Amino acid sequence: MGWGILGLLSILSSSFADWHSAIRMSAAKLICTLAGLGLSHLWRRQLQQRGWLERPQRLPLAALASGVAIITLLQTGVLLCVDLIFNDAAIFDDSRVAIAVNLALLLLMWLTVFAIWTLCYAVALTRRRANRFELEKLQLGVSVKDAELRALQAQINPHFFFNSLNSIRALAYQDADACARAVNALARMMRHNLQTHQTALVPLADELHALQAYLAMERLRFDERLVFSVQIEDDVAKVCLPPLVLQTLVENAIRHGVERSRAACQIILTARRRDGAVEICVANQGQLAEHSASTRLGLANARQRLQLQCGPDARCNLTAASGWVYATIVLPEEAGC
Repeated sequence: MGWGILGLLSILSSSFADWHSAIRMSAAKLICTLAGLGLSHLWRRQLQQRGWLERPQRLPLAALASGVAIITLLQTGVLLCVDLIFNDAAIFDDSRVAIAVNLALLLLMWLTVFAIWTLCYAVALTRRRANRFELEKLQLGVSVKDAELRALQAQINPHFFFNSLNSIRALAYQDADACARAVNALARMMRHNLQTHQTALVPLADELHALQAYLAMERLRFDERLVFSVQIEDDVAKVCLPPLVLQTLVENAIRHGVERSRAACQIILTARRRDGAVEICVANQGQLAEHSASTRLGLANARQRLQLQCGPDARCNLTAASGWVYATIVLPEEAGC
């Protein structure tokens, strides 16, 4: 495109006496333009093979200057041959001083053209290299993020399965029929887990459906001690969150609330929009145990997965007030499927 514009400007800037001279001069300038295009292409191949522009901090300026000077001489030679063929070497009809001046101007012009071409090519190459490095950096970041997410998923599955087996073991000594129903509920939960294993985010409505299977199993164990209620606004059902995060918070509430209570223990799940974000809260009656044998793996895992999959604005907090413990997830407003 650059050489085409240069050739067009060269033709338009010339004056012609008649159509015959116009055709001859246009053909001559077209040949010069094509010669410049060919020489610049050969110069680009030389730059690629030598790798002179691959290290911007250590440019071989002498080699670059020599290369530009050589192609300038070749281009000037082509122009003189074209002038000889199409214009009967009119450039040599003047005095020696005029000839020397004209040749010097031609050399200076083509030296400037090829120097600018080399500079533009170096800038384009640098930008292309920067874009490639940025892309590789992004790809590496995605790979690291994916590996971290898989590691976190591998952590949460055994944790969830271990807690479920503990519940089934407790039922095995009390009620065989309830234990069988708990195994069926566990099977439904594991099926959901397998289906969402390769899914980064799932709608809140799907998570609630899977949570019902888990609660059905836990109700067999705790009976009337587990009092669960849901308060969800209709317009947040499509909000997405990582699989099993909500169930992890409910598991935590049951383990540290219902298990430690001799009387009925309430667990309230709420989801609403608040201050430009979506707030999902699992609240249970009880106290926040600061010194507990629990590793809190599930809560830490949930927090990390939210940060990775929903962005830095997503967070998971654990607080306590007035005999209640609150596990709160805050998602950005755009967290939709």
